[in-house]
Amino acid sequence: MKIVFTGGGTSGHVIPNLAVIEELRKLAGHAQIFYIGSREGPERKLAKAADVEFHGIQTGKLRRYLSLQNAVDAVKVPIGITQAIHRLLKIKPDVVFSKGGFVSVPVAIAAGILRVPLVVHESDFTPGLATRLAARFAKRICLSFPTTHPGHKIQITGNPVRAVGSAERGREFLKFKKELPIVLVAGGSSGALFLNLLMEKSIFELERKVNVVWLCGKDKKPNFKLQTANCQLFEYLDAEYLDVLAASDLVVSRAGANALFEIAAAGKPSVLIPLPAELSRGDQIENARFFELAGASVVLPQEKAKPHDFAKLIIWMISNPERLKKVADAATKLAPVNAAEKIARIILDVAKK
Repeated sequence: MKIVFTGGGTSGHVIPNLAVIEELRKLAGHAQIFYIGSREGPERKLAKAADVEFHGIQTGKLRRYLSLQNAVDAVKVPIGITQAIHRLLKIKPDVVFSKGGFVSVPVAIAAGILRVPLVVHESDFTPGLATRLAARFAKRICLSFPTTHPGHKIQITGNPVRAVGSAERGREFLKFKKELPIVLVAGGSSGALFLNLLMEKSIFELERKVNVVWLCGKDKKPNFKLQTANCQLFEYLDAEYLDVLAASDLVVSRAGANALFEIAAAGKPSVLIPLPAELSRGDQIENARFFELAGASVVLPQEKAKPHDFAKLIIWMISNPERLKKVADAATKLAPVNAAEKIARIILDVAKK
């Protein structure tokens, strides 16, 4: 049996794939697994680290705003489709699994053209453009959030996440000198400019009360020197991230689905600052609203996130353990249960049929 995975552009589209691949190897060790993605994206490195054969193609981002790059990418997409068709004809897969993102579009369309069975997973509360394009070819559509229209084709699986880390290992890795609550500020694999600017203006107020782990993104370190040992700054954490998450008492994050469900799996309270609608399709706002309505997070809209008020909110939450526990308990209830295994079984079922 041969299975092709696709999806990428950010780690949020790749890491869930790796969780499903791990489950597939348990359920069908004989299966040959391949990954088709962007030549420049994080999927190449992550797939190879997981010992998955990787094939790179041209991909073009589907932007919702005016940019000269749109003209360039308009050429890349059909080239990518042609390259994906060539790869699929060589591999001859029994099924293709698409995790979404602009990287997946050429592969999903190629699978549709060649009539290779396609399984699609959507992480966000509402489907993105890549998922909507792929859905017309899909045999199964897996969703992370509940829907009022489940059925044979649409199935609620939850969002596949990595195994929960160790708080003890996380504290050992960080080696903070003071016994203070730990606040993790994570802007995603590529960092978040707004969160970085917010932290630059509030870090000196925060680090008097809490230990801060600040993930700023590659090549996005601030131009000033931190004055105390109560803040540790990293561009990116790979294997250590889950342990640091487990060791944290509160998480500040954007509201990408993968980040949210990893926070939920770890049972952590969070303050979410979703990407605003003018910079996105509004998916993070909807994801954050779902978690807020469930009592699993506190949402701070970006336009209201002023440095002093932000620091005050963080310190207030950390200083109220009962409130913190209530939010953490609500987050735990949203944690995906065996999502990777459910998706792996769906893939195998579609492949056999």
